[in-house]
Parts: sequence; structure tokens; C-alpha cells
Amino acid sequence: MAPENMTTLVTPLAGFWPHATDAAAQRFDGSAVLDLRATGLAPQALITVVVKEARRAPAPSLVTLLPERYEPDELRIAWSESDVPEDVTLGMLCTAVAADLLLDGLADDNPVCSVDPYANALDDRRIADLVARQIEQADAVVVTGRPEGDEPWEADQIRTLVRRLAPWATVRDEPGADLCRPTSHRAPLMPVVRGLSGRSVGVHEPIAVDGVVASVFRQKRPFHPARLHTALEQITGRVIRSRGHFWLASRPEMVLSWESASVLRIEGAGGWLADLPDSSWPEVHPERRIAATLDWDPYYGDRHHQLAFIGVDLDAEALDRTLTACLLTDEELADGFEAWRELPDPFAFHPR
Repeated sequence: MAPENMTTLVTPLAGFWPHATDAAAQRFDGSAVLDLRATGLAPQALITVVVKEARRAPAPSLVTLLPERYEPDELRIAWSESDVPEDVTLGMLCTAVAADLLLDGLADDNPVCSVDPYANALDDRRIADLVARQIEQADAVVVTGRPEGDEPWEADQIRTLVRRLAPWATVRDEPGADLCRPTSHRAPLMPVVRGLSGRSVGVHEPIAVDGVVASVFRQKRPFHPARLHTALEQITGRVIRSRGHFWLASRPEMVLSWESASVLRIEGAGGWLADLPDSSWPEVHPERRIAATLDWDPYYGDRHHQLAFIGVDLDAEALDRTLTACLLTDEELADGFEAWRELPDPFAFHPR
């Protein structure tokens, strides 16, 4: 049992592949391990168990193996909403990745509920979504094992891919003592939250490194809905992962989220601050208010696109040309907001 008045640091370890999570957990020297993978616990209930075990742990650090279906943000949100005692501290949220299965995992369009007996049948996430989000939402990613091939460049490619997927995270082959420290991220790290809060949704590295290309598309003028819809397959064809937010000329009041791994997912994600009365601005998170103010446009307000694309052998210039061709032309732009609303809109995710 932990000595009285000693603070126990909880280091959550997420990961879809059990053998990778096991391998990573063994490398946290001097830490106790709590395995909660074979449970159907919801986040709040899981935290109750974690806190109880942390207070009786024989070591100052407790590595907690999360159920395979968990995304780091689920625990991050639940922790912030829980009444956790001061002698238990949330550490860096880590994700373990299997180097030999990562590329297949990022292309797997099977539903999570098809392989996890505890997953909700209404959970529409694909395995590719889960694998990508576990990497992106982590404070640190531990890559275990080697790719199936024997060529050194294959291992380098996997690690470069992970760094492009999560440029804000620490990427390691070995955990290291420095990963056992309090997390600096208390807010969710989903792409829409990042982008609207003024944070990057990715890095712009259009020159291939180990074959991996990353490209960020930023523009203010809206997409033409029909042209964008027609180009979707061309845009995502050689992309392993894309994410961010955008807006359509036909729906100028809506922030739209963009996320693809095995399949593209587009959803409504709230409204733009340009349509919000001044009296409601204090209710908006300060980070988003500041980001909107710094990048405010006299015509568009805070409306803009910020989309990140990551792929292997991806032609970043061709992708940028395709996306740019989907924007309104100068002539269409001159027609104004009311005319844009009447543009043909094949997107069926939400009625106009």
C-alpha cells in the first residue's frame, strides 16, 4: 500500500492491439500495472476503480491498461468531470502501437463492435477511426515491434507516419521515465476542437520523408458543395488519414467536421462565431474566442477551412489543386451569401 501523503501518478495506456499494449506496459520500470482491458466499465466507473487502486498501489506510478475500444479523450473528459482526490494525479495519456499492424489497422473498415464484446452495438466507429484517434489524442505514442518486412526503411516509415499523425505527441520505442509525469492537456484534442481553438490539426510537410507526406489546406472562401462532393473520392484516394473542419457555401451557418481513415465521415460540428450575437461571446471557450479574433475576416468572419492530409506517396501539389478547384470562383463569390444557399447540395448528412 502506498505511504500516507504520497501522490500516485496514473499513466493511462490505450491501444487496440493487446500484444503491443503488453509490450509497452512492461517497459515502464518501477510502475505498478492495473489491467482493465477485460472490463465493460464506462469511463466514470473505470475512474472510480483506478482511483481506488492508485491509492493502494505499492509504487508512486500506476500504469493503467485501458479497454481496447477506449480513446484517450474519453478518459481525459471523464477525469476532468470526476471528483478525484488530490493524492491521485493524471499522468500523460499514452497509446501503444503495433508496428507490424498499423497500416492495416488504419485501413480497416470493420466496425469496432464486431471485434469488441463490450462495445456498444450503436457505436458506428470503424477500427481505422479508433486506431487513428488513439494515436492523435495521445500525449505520447509507444511504437512496439517491427514491420513485417526486414528492410530498415519500413521501420523508419512507420515511425515517421506516427509522427505525422500526432506531431504534438512524444513518439518513442521505449517509454522512458520522462513519460511518467502529469499531463499538460486537460481539454479534448479532437481535430475540430484543435482547429477552432487556434491549434494546428497537422503539419505541412509536402516533401516526402520515408515516403510519408503531410499537407495542410487552409483557405477562407467556401467550398462549392457539388464540386466538392464530386471530388471526394479523388481527394481521399491516396490519403491514409485526414481531419479538420471546413464550410460549404450552401450552409454558411455550419461548422463541418472532416475525418477519414478507412472511410470519410462528415458531420455538423456547431456554428460559426460570426453568427453569434455579441452578448453570447462570453459563453464561448476563451481559446476559440481568441483564435477567431486573431484570424477574423471582415467578410467571412471566423469561417475558414483547416484540413490535414497524411499519406504515403501522396502528391501534395495535386491534392492542393483539387481542393482549390472546389472553392467558389470569383464570379460565384460575387453572388453573395443568399445566392450560395441555393447552390445544388448533394451532402445528405443534415437538412438545410
